Amino acid sequence: MIAEDEPDLLATTRMMLEKESYKVHGFSNPIAALSHVEDGCKDCKLVLSDIRMSGMSGFELVRRVKELRPEIKVILMTAFKIDMKEAQIVLPSTKVDAFLNKPFRSKELIETVKQVCSAT
Repeated sequence: MIAEDEPDLLATTRMMLEKESYKVHGFSNPIAALSHVEDGCKDCKLVLSDIRMSGMSGFELVRRVKELRPEIKVILMTAFKIDMKEAQIVLPSTKVDAFLNKPFRSKELIETVKQVCSAT
């Protein structure tokens, strides 16, 4: 599932993943993305979310998704440099599996998704 409030980036990211045969649910509104998980999306194994979005931050979205489905993997996208140690301070009880710095290329995205999905 992708949560990204920039329509062009959402469409491009979705296309990159679908080209690699991933089934993608894309949302430009983080509240709609959360509702999708609340409604019981069984396909959702990974959340790829922007950090800065209107209506709800990616941090809040991930925290709430993890309350519902703790097994879901998480990749946060950001145009700002964040390291894993800083993330653990901000989200001490929420596991973020990876960060993806914008702008990113298709190869970077696919490698990150594969790495996160294959980790146990």
